[in-house]
Amino acid sequence: CFEDHFLIDTEPETRTKVYEHLDRYIIADDVALEDETDRVATIAIEGPKAATALAELGASVPAAPYSFATWSYGTVARLDTTGKDGFFLFIPMEEKQAVISRLTKAGLREATAEDARIVRIESGRPRYGEEITERYLVQETDQLRAVNFSKGCYLGQEIVERIRSRGKVHRQFRQFELHGAAPGTLPLDLRSGDQSVGRITSTASLASAGQPEILALGFVRVEALERNQAIAYEGGVATALAAPPEIARPLSSLS
Repeated sequence: CFEDHFLIDTEPETRTKVYEHLDRYIIADDVALEDETDRVATIAIEGPKAATALAELGASVPAAPYSFATWSYGTVARLDTTGKDGFFLFIPMEEKQAVISRLTKAGLREATAEDARIVRIESGRPRYGEEITERYLVQETDQLRAVNFSKGCYLGQEIVERIRSRGKVHRQFRQFELHGAAPGTLPLDLRSGDQSVGRITSTASLASAGQPEILALGFVRVEALERNQAIAYEGGVATALAAPPEIARPLSSLS
């Protein structure tokens, strides 16, 4: 939230959708929308060494979650996509390669999309477009850090408030250990007997000691958890975890 504008960073798949959604509901406000995708680059630096690496490069290191500070190249915000804490750099597109070069010369390893996906799943962090879709209610995703229950009217508020007051959802976002064959096409149905009880939305095959062979994220019906029902998928058995496991091999940095 800058002095005279907001900068909204979205998943690539929602670039057009978010723009059109905001534009549709600007009615009486004096607001102009601009798609900055081709002009602003977002570089993520995530992992236990992220703050040290930024400081060594002379960048400000915001302390509070979601806070930001200015840097000679642009803006540094305390955000992450993998659940491992980190920072987003919002910089002019023409500076992107120069900044990446500085980061790699400082010893940060440039991560692949697969690297980031594995750490995200290890950390139990859902992604919009895979775990979070219009199929699921806000409380089912368990991402309530992103919800304000005291603000004014907004689309979907009635349902959100109704669930808050009644304290009940039928599905829960969970992390799973999969024991069996690696899943094929996702999403993948979860079953208990002949009843569908949920779905797997993303998976990661892990090869290090002390971790399950296949870790997954998805949703499961609450009653299946409460009744401790056996849950299976096509190819094996799924065990719902109460919380993400300790990470045996965290990536030191992601960019």
